[in-house]
Amino acid sequence: MDKLTRALLLFVLSFACIESRAQTGTKVIEGKVLTEALQPADAATVKLLNHPDSALIATTISDKNGFFEFRSIKPGKYFISISKVGYNRFYTVQYVIGENTGNIKTPDVKLIPLNYQLKEVKVTAKKDFVEVRPDKTVINVEKSIVSAGNNMLDVLRNAPGVKVSGEDVLFKGGQKALIAINGKVTQLTGEQLAELLKSYQSSMVNSVELIANPSAKYDAAGGGLINIVLKKNRDLGWRIGVSQSVAVGENYKFNSVINLNYRSKKVNLFGSYVFAANEIPRFWDVDRLINVGPNVSDYRMRYKGTTKLKSYTFNTGADWTLSPKQNLGFIVHGYATPADIDKRNTTYIANNGVPDSTITTRSGIDRTIYNLNYNINYKGSFGADNKHVLSADLDLSDYNRRSDENLRNDFFNPAGAVVRDPLFYDVYSPADINVYSAKVDYTRVVSPNTSVDAGVKVSKVNSDNRIDFSEQVNGTSQLVPNLTDHFVYKERIEAGYINLHTKIGSTDVTAGLRAEQTHANRRSYNPNRVADTSYFNLFPSIQLIRSVGEEHQFTLSYNRRIGRPNYQDLNPFVAYIDPYAFSTGNPFLKPQYVSSVELADTYLIKFKAALSFSVTNDFYTTIYEQNNATGVYTTTKSNVANRHVYGLEITAPFDITPWWQITNYVELSHSRYFYKEAGAANKHAYDFLTQVNQSFSITDKFKAEVNANYETPTYFGIKNYREQYYFSAGMSHVILHDMGTIRLAMSDIFNTQIDRYDTRFMNLNMRGREKPGTRFVTATFTYRFGNNSLKAARKRTGGSAEEVSRMGGSSNEN
Repeated sequence: MDKLTRALLLFVLSFACIESRAQTGTKVIEGKVLTEALQPADAATVKLLNHPDSALIATTISDKNGFFEFRSIKPGKYFISISKVGYNRFYTVQYVIGENTGNIKTPDVKLIPLNYQLKEVKVTAKKDFVEVRPDKTVINVEKSIVSAGNNMLDVLRNAPGVKVSGEDVLFKGGQKALIAINGKVTQLTGEQLAELLKSYQSSMVNSVELIANPSAKYDAAGGGLINIVLKKNRDLGWRIGVSQSVAVGENYKFNSVINLNYRSKKVNLFGSYVFAANEIPRFWDVDRLINVGPNVSDYRMRYKGTTKLKSYTFNTGADWTLSPKQNLGFIVHGYATPADIDKRNTTYIANNGVPDSTITTRSGIDRTIYNLNYNINYKGSFGADNKHVLSADLDLSDYNRRSDENLRNDFFNPAGAVVRDPLFYDVYSPADINVYSAKVDYTRVVSPNTSVDAGVKVSKVNSDNRIDFSEQVNGTSQLVPNLTDHFVYKERIEAGYINLHTKIGSTDVTAGLRAEQTHANRRSYNPNRVADTSYFNLFPSIQLIRSVGEEHQFTLSYNRRIGRPNYQDLNPFVAYIDPYAFSTGNPFLKPQYVSSVELADTYLIKFKAALSFSVTNDFYTTIYEQNNATGVYTTTKSNVANRHVYGLEITAPFDITPWWQITNYVELSHSRYFYKEAGAANKHAYDFLTQVNQSFSITDKFKAEVNANYETPTYFGIKNYREQYYFSAGMSHVILHDMGTIRLAMSDIFNTQIDRYDTRFMNLNMRGREKPGTRFVTATFTYRFGNNSLKAARKRTGGSAEEVSRMGGSSNEN
């Protein structure tokens, strides 16, 4: 592989050295804006935007004849936004500028009036809360009042089509999402994802991009890409921003954020520090019925856990402009999260309706997680027209977890009398995970309408985990053999991809192929179990975007992706709840493979409707394995089925008045599960979900927001879920000469955000209720000073991507 990598690098570099022809001529886009009466629309705001990321390139105003133009445009893909007071915003189709492209004259644009009278209402330029594109949906987090004071894990709970289940972020039909920060892919899941997302506060974030069908350039893991875009800084100079937030409700939350940025012509220095402290409860009730012949046993578990967590997070780095076409940078990101977890559980046991016994379990956990991530990155453009682009990333991630737990079990009869001595356990479980990654990407512009991307990536993971499970007997500590273990996981992934971007008539085509070779070794020392796996996979992807007239853009896409388990989902260690309830990983868990196709219509680059179909082979989910004879049940992950999902999504934002905007999201799906377990009946289920966001610009400085979420009863994995609904609201006011903002918001106003479920899978007859702390009243103050328009740090897409993500703890942990 080393020889192959060197050969590919030499091949890429040889192409990068080829000079391209100089651009000739001045590129111009011009057009005319008309009113509904076909009269010239003067003073309309016209913006030239980059495609597909909607970055602002230039702004102009139409003259008295409705004419506008943009000059000296570099080669690339663009579209235009046109707005005027009293009229709906208009978006053009995509325009491609190449070295041989002449001037472009757009068709005359006819603006459509809003269905209201202005009546002296002052309208200012604004960014919609939700913006739809043919290839993605953009959620402008900074426009959301109820997101203020929340971390990004909480913010994603309200993103259209996104679900947060425990510590997993799910997207596109319940698949684990590929996560990126400023384009740097992380695909975080589990505990590691939760900790990283909590370290980013909403005040640091500009927008969230939801990309349903990422190209072959990205890791093949995950169901769709969620890219978190941090706020941008635009001009030379310095800027400092501070944000303080406190929340009370179900216990408390507090965070303090400071962002610093300095930019000169050659150097950009940036850094941030976040301190967060919170205390959040979790309630979990489980009722199980076990039938053995004519006898019925009833186990009722009542659990309450309270986590006191502090988080210290820093992010620092620099970019150097080596030349006008070359940049070099580094980033160091890290955090420490000490936590004290108090767990209290009571289990009531009855036989044939007669109370039998009660067991109480009290646990205290002292846990600390340290994580440091290092990235060195380079990007260079070569040739007069920048036809060659080369970028490289080197990444190292070091993750350390230390956890000490003290457990006590007490046993009582139905009258409350002690029936035996308490049972004491001490649990020590350290984990060390190291990820090394290197990747090189190369882009070659072949013609004004065609370009090719190619790249290679190598990553290596070493995960070393130990658990010492000791029982206190007569004042001495003795290891419990069947609960003590040492688990080592080693993985190496070698990947390469090629992408073709071209235009055929009025259709934009992106086609790619990614190849990944995976070598993995899983070893559990007690008992001695070894699972060696090596597999090679191809992941094709294609996306066609066709413009029909000036209003519609149809998108047809297909891709194949892989869902690899978290490292801790493979870890066979036992997490103890009580003598009858455990959770553990599955060292023989296999990855799942997802093939999906989607057809979408984007109307006026504002409304979107999409039909989709996906097939997941070796679908894995959380299940419960129950021993009827002993009454013990174990929570774990298993490849239980093949899953088919048919889906319909609609995004529809409306400007009801100049000061009232509603964004509607609707998702309807039908799922079918074809179970692998003998005797398990196949299942199918419908799901309907809607999210409604209403924003009100009451004055220039005073705004309000109301969010509503509703989901019908549905079925996922092996569980039937009851309906869920919750509401949030907030208000904000700009102060201190527009440099400061205060916000007041209340989440889950009626405290109804609860997971309630039941299952009849195999020998299970169980129902449960899980309720995290979700209702808070949050006050946030934000202030910024210095130059308010600094250029942002260069976006980068480092290489540790998917591997760092899977450091996350198993969703089975408690």
